[in-house]
Amino acid sequence: MIKSTAATAPLTQRDAAILAAIVLASIAIYLPSLRNGWVFDDWQEFVQNNQIHNWSFVWNSFIHDVWWFRDPDKLPQSAYYRPLENAWFAANALIFGMRPVAWHLAKIVLHAVVVILCFRVAQLLTGEIATALLTAAIFAVMPAHVEAVVWASSIPEPLSTAFELGALLFLIGRKPGWSRGLIAALILYACATLTHESAILFPLIVAAYAFLIERRRAGESIRLAAPFIAIAIAYLCARLYALGAEDFFGAPYSQTLAALGWAGLAPPHGALEIVLTAPVVLLEYLGVLTVPGIAGPAHDVNWTTGVAPITLISVGVLAGLAALASAAAWRSSHRNLYIFCAAWSLLTLAPSMKLNALNALVQDRLLYAPSFGWSLAVAIAAVQLAAVGPRARTAVAGATAVVLAAYAISAMRIERYWHDNLTFYTRCVAIDPHNVDYLRLLVQLLNEKTDFTGATDALRRAVQLDPDNPYLHTRLANEYALMQRPIDFQAEMRKTRALWGKPRMPATGAAARAAPSP
Repeated sequence: MIKSTAATAPLTQRDAAILAAIVLASIAIYLPSLRNGWVFDDWQEFVQNNQIHNWSFVWNSFIHDVWWFRDPDKLPQSAYYRPLENAWFAANALIFGMRPVAWHLAKIVLHAVVVILCFRVAQLLTGEIATALLTAAIFAVMPAHVEAVVWASSIPEPLSTAFELGALLFLIGRKPGWSRGLIAALILYACATLTHESAILFPLIVAAYAFLIERRRAGESIRLAAPFIAIAIAYLCARLYALGAEDFFGAPYSQTLAALGWAGLAPPHGALEIVLTAPVVLLEYLGVLTVPGIAGPAHDVNWTTGVAPITLISVGVLAGLAALASAAAWRSSHRNLYIFCAAWSLLTLAPSMKLNALNALVQDRLLYAPSFGWSLAVAIAAVQLAAVGPRARTAVAGATAVVLAAYAISAMRIERYWHDNLTFYTRCVAIDPHNVDYLRLLVQLLNEKTDFTGATDALRRAVQLDPDNPYLHTRLANEYALMQRPIDFQAEMRKTRALWGKPRMPATGAAARAAPSP
């Protein structure tokens, strides 16, 4: 365990001022989101949820899935067991009512708390205040976090991350034996599992910390992780009780589009397709972490059903980057810290890589917890480079300032896409034009607003991208019927009947995907 002076001594006024500036920046860049309203699942989860004001809402969330209130007589309603998610919603409804500005402010405050936790955990892990401050700064302004911070429904990811970082913080500072620090870590870990299923592998992070950072033997590391494993088992038992065996491991995405007449029945995606698609997803996630501008409410990433060039390219790029990073880390005096950072990021992301249980292959909010490991690794590398000499320090400082500024600007630019449903769906369709569910939601909303011209234009663009799709032609024909344009209606119906007579491959990839749900 690291017991350096930097890890235990109080912050100097200068360091405290820098940390305060970072926290304020993490708040300031998200203040524009206070103008945002309710988006997507917000409406069903709490705005239109008549159960949310009853105490039974919270209690039932501990014994049923998170969407149980949609139809209590037909359970489970989903494959998500996250009782503390609904507890957060109930607490917000009790304290703030249904004023979106207060809900958004609570999320921003939570993000600021996580930034402080990032600083303290990084400080204890590295024993270096400069590294800890840079870790917090990178984490604070990363565009990958926008969805998790500005979308009210997306509370599981930041809340579970706060619990996991808090658990690691108490674990690092514990005393020998069953100390208060260890008990606090166990309680916080239990809360993390009840918030988001990605916390299930945290016991492996505990073992990795003990082995890599505290330099314990493998057996000792496993014994330290044993109480956390016990909590994970208890969580799995509660999950099994709430969801049943069929949905225990996460149900495949629903066939809502087929039921609503927007697409054909899609074949289930098996293990081979997951293996072929995973490299593409991981490369996209890496881009979201590193490149300003890639983060957003949607991503045009499709299922790969065969050995395609995109899979080979993704595997090659990932393998090359992994080899370079491994070679650099192996020669570094901080080798164990780098390995721990990789373990944290991969283990917090791994549960979300069961891609056939997701409604969208890439979801930025799933990077909230993994990004701590990434931020810490980048900060360690930057501080090491800066220590080479004055010129290197100047170059690293300049590059860091540019990257942080670009991150902050990118985050502020994209958070407006969660302003309302129309803005959200329009942007999602623009980014991922082949996603039929985003198109369905946009057309439905435009029709509700009696903007039939806008709905027709959206369907026309979709037909241009997929001219042999009879479902889209049928929807366009229905739109013409709403607009009382009989000639166009008849023309589209003739195209539809002709297309039904042609053989068509089953819907896969983007056309078969549904939009994300937390």
